[in-house]
Amino acid sequence: MTEEHREKERSLRINVELHDLEPQQEWPEIIVYLFNRTGRLIAEAPIRADPDKQGSGVATVTYKGKEDEESLTVKVGPKVEELKLLAQQRLCTHRLRELPRKRNILTINIAKLVWICWIKFPYHVTGTVEKQTDGQKNPVCLGEVDIYDVDLYCFLKLPDLVIERIRDGIIDLVLDPPPFDIPGLKELPAWWDDEDDGWCGTPPGPHPPIGSNILAKVAQLPREWSFATNRVAALDTARTRLDQHLSTMSITKKQSWLNSETAGDVKLSEIVYSNTQQFRTLLIEKFHVFRYWLCWYPWIHWLWWQWCRFYGMQKIGTAVLQPDGSFSTIIWISVCDHDKPDLWFRVRQKVDGTERVIYARYPVLCHTYWNHPGGKPVNLLVTDQNAVICEKDGQPDKQGVYVMPLGIGNDGWYDIEQAHLKSGDIPNANRGLYNASDPYGTTLHFRMQFHDDLQSKGVHYYRWSYAPAGTSNWTFISAPVTHRYLTRIGTDFFIVPEELGPFAVNGTASLFKVPDPGKDWIALSRNDRAFAIWRTALWDSDLNRYLPQVADGRYTLRLEMFDAAGNNLDPTTAGSQWKFFLPTAGASGGVWPVDTDPNVQPGGSVYFNIWVDNTDTVADIQSVGLGGTPTGECQFIEYSDAKKDTVSITYVAYHQQPPARDFLAHYNLSIKRGISGTTAAAYSSVIPAHSPATLTFATDYLLRKIGAKGPYSRCTFAVELHTWPRTRNGYSHIRQYEDHDTSAFALMKP
Repeated sequence: MTEEHREKERSLRINVELHDLEPQQEWPEIIVYLFNRTGRLIAEAPIRADPDKQGSGVATVTYKGKEDEESLTVKVGPKVEELKLLAQQRLCTHRLRELPRKRNILTINIAKLVWICWIKFPYHVTGTVEKQTDGQKNPVCLGEVDIYDVDLYCFLKLPDLVIERIRDGIIDLVLDPPPFDIPGLKELPAWWDDEDDGWCGTPPGPHPPIGSNILAKVAQLPREWSFATNRVAALDTARTRLDQHLSTMSITKKQSWLNSETAGDVKLSEIVYSNTQQFRTLLIEKFHVFRYWLCWYPWIHWLWWQWCRFYGMQKIGTAVLQPDGSFSTIIWISVCDHDKPDLWFRVRQKVDGTERVIYARYPVLCHTYWNHPGGKPVNLLVTDQNAVICEKDGQPDKQGVYVMPLGIGNDGWYDIEQAHLKSGDIPNANRGLYNASDPYGTTLHFRMQFHDDLQSKGVHYYRWSYAPAGTSNWTFISAPVTHRYLTRIGTDFFIVPEELGPFAVNGTASLFKVPDPGKDWIALSRNDRAFAIWRTALWDSDLNRYLPQVADGRYTLRLEMFDAAGNNLDPTTAGSQWKFFLPTAGASGGVWPVDTDPNVQPGGSVYFNIWVDNTDTVADIQSVGLGGTPTGECQFIEYSDAKKDTVSITYVAYHQQPPARDFLAHYNLSIKRGISGTTAAAYSSVIPAHSPATLTFATDYLLRKIGAKGPYSRCTFAVELHTWPRTRNGYSHIRQYEDHDTSAFALMKP
């Protein structure tokens, strides 16, 4: 046999019989796969239904090669997107030489028990991808969403002792809920690092001893979570404390307590009276319910996560992001898969020739959508600073070619008291303050929107200026502004920066270009949304504070428009084809309600009012003492009668001293007790304490029983005083203008 003859193309005709296929049932989308003796796929072909014979189908497989037919293997199964997924299917497999052959046609008989799993039903996966920036959400309009199905089999392999420790941890939380009165704690903390997931290429190392390093990890938590150290030690006594707690209850109260739902629809009795295997099964079946307990509390999270880095995760589909940030795809699932998919997502973007993952939440098990119903949208929030988003501009509710100043950062001019005064308006004392109460400071971003036809109407440049209120000492706002847009080269997208200004045009200084509406402008940061940047204060890294660049007080802002030659434009002149639009409220459904007749100054500009204040707040604990008598530096306070003796704390908390206007939002004074940080007393006020103020607390009140802790005859305490300013930057209040003071004392008997 010549080499040429051995390499010729060959064909196999294969007949497939699906036993018990009913006439009303559709023929499934199935494939015949042909493998050589080494397991390499050499050919595949679809199996088409035979219209003349119920339950019968035919495929013709063509292949090239030197393989002897006797060494080939035939597999029949559903169509898959990737070959690696074939091993996860229920396949019918035969050696070619074992198949019956008649008139050179091979026949494969397949029982219903096998082929029924090749019937698939559609499962709809849909949702949106948005980027969370400065409190606002904008659609991520470029990229692909990878969809995975997660399997929680790692809990089957957890050691019994770990399962029991998890149960003890949940019992401890039920008996003694942690003190979550932490200011500013508004979202789920992340106790894990990027390397905490080992599914993608690098297998995890050997499992450490149970509980090892947990205390070390807890010690590195933020100060607000200092009580977590005690929670690790409390696991040893959880069962004993539970028995003691139950012994104090009547039968009726005990039954009611044990029947209460602890997490979701899981009753407390199911946790307390389960054995190790029963609780393991409960964790697996109800993981979506227990996830809060297992992922929020770090000392419980670290119990199981170090053992649970092995889990199944199968990619089941990919969806392309649409211009509005939405995605949608149909995934076909076998009728034999009775469980709803458990979905985990990853979002990829390819920009400047480099593909990056911009969304992938870890640990996977804590960020999986368990038992997710088909068609129910998910919302994926991207926090990657470099993720490309599409700005949602919205449209005004009136017709016309316009220049529309929107506001400062996320704050609209309509949010600022008398930001724009119309003819006849009487100025009030709060003009220029956000919500009539909050001043502005540090770096301010002025946002704008331009009609697409503005340049065709002769409007090409704009300029912002400021002057102290009541004066005409105008200063141009000349900080450089650069925006970015996407351009496509071939199939790839690239980011191109473009400087908007400042430019000098025919002697007119500090002009900024109206952006080209034909370009695909994007926003990677707040600077991409700013059309003017006013730095009222600059950060000094050596002093670790902001240094004001303008005096505190009220200012007038001026917006002017110019033509291509740098000549000033007035929209009120005869023949002008553009106008200033001002939003009167936030956009609803993508539509801005606007005022098309604002107060235009002589010469064509519009004015706005704003109050600037870059002064720090002050928090100062001046003394702590028994009965108002201050103690020494170390503050060991000896009391004689806990019911009569009192502890007095003297302090000041304010923003500015009179006669200057004080912009303190509020202050909080709290007394934390012991290593657990339990709050023994707290006081909050919105009224500044310009002069020394004193709070007095009874000694027995500070030493009383709180939760499961106390009462005590002696203990250590920390006094925390914190002040919050009203000053904001258009996105949020400025944390750098907060102040904090701490003092400590110990109560003891002589």
